[in-house]
Amino acid sequence: MPEPVRSRLRHITMMCPVARSVLPAVALLLVAGCGSEGASSEETAARSTEAAAAMVGPCPADAPGVKAARTIATVDLDGDGRSDAIKLTRSAGRCANVLFAKLAGGYVGKKLEGGQPPVSAAYGVEVPGHQGALLVTREDHPRGGFQLRLYAAGEGDELTELEVDGRSLVPFVALDVQEHPLSIDCTDAGVAITEAVAHEPHGVMFAWDIRRTSYAVEGSVATAGATREIADNVHPGQLAARYPELVKYSAFASCRTAG
Repeated sequence: MPEPVRSRLRHITMMCPVARSVLPAVALLLVAGCGSEGASSEETAARSTEAAAAMVGPCPADAPGVKAARTIATVDLDGDGRSDAIKLTRSAGRCANVLFAKLAGGYVGKKLEGGQPPVSAAYGVEVPGHQGALLVTREDHPRGGFQLRLYAAGEGDELTELEVDGRSLVPFVALDVQEHPLSIDCTDAGVAITEAVAHEPHGVMFAWDIRRTSYAVEGSVATAGATREIADNVHPGQLAARYPELVKYSAFASCRTAG
């Protein structure tokens, strides 16, 4: 009786390219297992390292104080067409008083100076020709008066305040006395501050002169331009009627953003 023919086992090498052409659905699994496991681990580690290294001003992005920060405004700081949440950390703790936003390219932030009144309001303004909106914050002083500050997304991870000669662009406004009526608004090339100042030379009766100073805004830098007088010797009783925006301390009436 002839010996039965034994079937021979053929060793088939499972190559990813072959599997892809024979069984598409299975091939995807094989391809995923043909070398992506190590890459996935590396990518995961890289993402974890990047998240751990991200800084919000002086604080890590994963710090409890940063995570608990409140949103005070939504402003398109980088000009990509999407509003960015502007957040502010609490006034106490390791990451106190950090103003920041997460943009498409990463975080921008600034540690606010200690001893200043708290930020009571914030909004955006769109300056014609400027890439991205500016952020305006208002600090109300407990004894009366307020300070407006303008910020722009600066180089790198900075949220930069616009200053002139080392001081805030907008002067402090004291509300207990009408010593400095003013308004600020956007212009075609930046912003302009209109102020009522004591008439010179001083006469028998007090009067106001109305002056306007233009500031060019490029990136996060403001440059003072010319100051011109637009009215002379305005009687105090006429100021509210002729220049109501000054006595109301109007700010960016023509260019505030909806957010």
